[in-house]
Amino acid sequence: MKNVSKNEFSCDKNTTCCFTGHRRKDLPFEGDVHKQGMKCLLSMLQLLIEEAVCDGYKTFISGMAEGTDLFCAEIVHNLIVTKKYPDLKLICALPYAEQAAEIRLPLDKYRYSMLISNCYEQVIISSKYEKERYKLRNSFMVENSSRIIGVYKAKKHGSGTLQTINMADKAGLDLQIISLDRNPCIYIDSDNPPDYRNFKKFRPEY
Repeated sequence: MKNVSKNEFSCDKNTTCCFTGHRRKDLPFEGDVHKQGMKCLLSMLQLLIEEAVCDGYKTFISGMAEGTDLFCAEIVHNLIVTKKYPDLKLICALPYAEQAAEIRLPLDKYRYSMLISNCYEQVIISSKYEKERYKLRNSFMVENSSRIIGVYKAKKHGSGTLQTINMADKAGLDLQIISLDRNPCIYIDSDNPPDYRNFKKFRPEY
């Protein structure tokens, strides 16, 4: 793993994809991967990431927040470990150096540490005390990508996820966003999983 500043970071934007999405508390079953709904959501994310790889994407940027960011980063890491796709790179874009202190669950702490240790590059976007450090992190990811994969749920007062999706849409990125609101089946803990290939996606409306 290399540490680089945001000004030193360089990638081929045309083959770079970033992630966005909610934290555990806003995911189905609060992100409990033992529930069928979360298994289906993770399967859809796996499918979207592998489709991106097949479309020529080689670099994936994760903002490393617990929840969607860590789940997506782990999927990329696992693909790298298989050596099926030897050119893949995982970039960890941290809003500030002490982000790890935000991670609460022991398993997420382990995931975070493992992914940081094994990523291609770590980019620290700003200082802990910079007010808009998360927005700056999101902007960095969008500016360096041409596709975005994520998970969206409508929230009364908006969210960083919606902010990032809107940034990406205005910048012309290819949006691959799973809508939690339009797929109620993933909130049902059933032994009969829905066909995640038919998941409905979200696109901003202006």
